[in-house]
Formats: sequence, C-alpha cells, structure tokens
Amino acid sequence: MNDELQNRLFKSNLIFNKFVKYYPLYIAGALSGFYAVDRKMERGMQLKALILIIGFSFTVLGTAIADADKESIDVAAALSPRTEGGPDSKVKLVEYFSLTCPACAKFHKEVYPKIKQKYVDTGLIQMEYRDFPLDQWGLRAAALARCVGPKYYSAMIDVLLKQQSTWTQSENILGSLLKIGQLAGLSKKRAESCMTSNKLLDGIISMRMNGNKKYDVNTTPSFLLNGQKIDAFEFEKFEILLDKALEK
Repeated sequence: MNDELQNRLFKSNLIFNKFVKYYPLYIAGALSGFYAVDRKMERGMQLKALILIIGFSFTVLGTAIADADKESIDVAAALSPRTEGGPDSKVKLVEYFSLTCPACAKFHKEVYPKIKQKYVDTGLIQMEYRDFPLDQWGLRAAALARCVGPKYYSAMIDVLLKQQSTWTQSENILGSLLKIGQLAGLSKKRAESCMTSNKLLDGIISMRMNGNKKYDVNTTPSFLLNGQKIDAFEFEKFEILLDKALEK
C-alpha cells in the first residue's frame, strides 16, 4: 500500500470520527421541522444527510483507491447476517460491536465463551453479530472480517478482538490488518479491496445507523434479546435473561 493511500485513509478517519460523533445532531436538526409531517420526507432527509457526510469522507480516498488494482466484492453476500448457533431457535441474541472497542474485546475474551458453550454451541439460541464501528479502523476491520465469509467469520472476529491491542496500536494499522487478512486466507489484493469498497463500507455504516435509529444503540457492546434492547454484560445477567427467554 503506497504512502498516498495511507495518508488518504488517515484523513478519512478524521472525517469519519466527526461523522459518528455529530451525526445525531445533523439528523435532529434536519428533521426537527418535518418528522411529524411526513415519514417519507423524514427518510429522504436522513438519506440525503447520510450520503452527503459519507460521500465526502470517501471522496478523500477517491484518487488513490481508483488507482488500486481491486477485486470485485460481492457486497450483498458480505453484508448478509453473520450468525452462529441454532438457526431455528426461538431465542435470538444480537450483539452490536466495534472491533476497536476495548469493552467488546473484554466481553469476547471473558464472557462470550461461556455464553457460546452453554447456549450457542448447544443450539439453544442463535447469536448474530452486527457491526457498530466507532472509528475508521473499526469500520475497515469490519469490512475485512465480512470478506472472510460466514463459515470463518466468528473465528476472524475472535482473532481481531483478541489481538486488538496489538493491531490498533501499530504504527501501520492498515498493514497489520492486511497481514491478519492474509493469515485468514485472503490475498493482499482481496483484503485491500474489501477495506476500500465504498459500497461495503456504506453498508456497514448503514447497519450502524439502523441500530442507533431503530434500537437506540449508542454504545458498544450493546445487545438485543428477541428484538428488545437489554442491559447486560456479565455472564450471570445473560444467564438469567436467556434462561427466562427459553422458558417462554
């Protein structure tokens, strides 16, 4: 990866950070006079604001990315749900997470293995991962993981979270992510293409925005149990809530 692209990625990161910080204010201001009038207008205003902010961010990358030798990405497949556990279970647990979130790394190291052993691997519940990137590198790491494919997705997430303190503090974060992608079986070309696919990155950001708008998700990790937001982090709390849901 050349220096020009790395510099553009850095500038894009600054723009993204401002976007995720101030997005609710942009939307609130834009919609304050219209929400009660017409929900179609609300959605239209929101989409225009989203395109304006995100579009400007990715324009920063435009020239260098256009020059890169990129592979075609099946965006629909990459954005398809990433789940594990019982597909027919009546109990669905959803996690909104960011790969640069220390609390998410702690959860996946200390808590999720217990949930997985008792409820997921046994097919009692279905677990779904949903991206909620907190910064530009969380966004690009999410894109990289989704390009690995559903079969190896959870293993990739596990590696990225367990090694989070290493790659996020690297002097060359992009290079570190490319190496992780290659160890997961992706070619450098494909890993690079995934992390610079505007459509894939847009889709991940839309997933984040949907979580915020529909479920009031604003921190990571956040969890939904059968479509309802829950307040849980320790295994004992999950155990109580999951057992209660399974009894219904």
